[in-house]
Amino acid sequence: MTPDEYCQQKAASSGSSFYYSFLFLPPERRRAITALYAFCREVDDVVDEGMDPQVSAAKLAWWRAEVANLFAGRPQHPVTRALEPHREAFGITAERLNEIIDGMEMDLRQTRYLDWAGLERYCYRVAS
Repeated sequence: MTPDEYCQQKAASSGSSFYYSFLFLPPERRRAITALYAFCREVDDVVDEGMDPQVSAAKLAWWRAEVANLFAGRPQHPVTRALEPHREAFGITAERLNEIIDGMEMDLRQTRYLDWAGLERYCYRVAS
């Protein structure tokens, strides 16, 4: 299975309507957004499916290292391998990918937000 096929399978199996909207995009843009969405699914699944917060935190740390590998030209995971050719064309940065991971880490630490600024930061990281 190629990295793009892995990402397509990950996106399609999520049951989200996002996947179907991607089908209307030009091929290069579709591959890029599908890979980015697969990244989001992977890191979200770490938290949603994790039973032990310490294990989930370790897995998110692995993903953070994998983002560094991606930007060092050494991606290992099919998702980061699929993202690699699209980084420059679509402005995919390590900072943005790490912000998504930051949002997932927030899920491990907190489930309620007592102020608007905290809720807004969380929403930006996990849903923007």
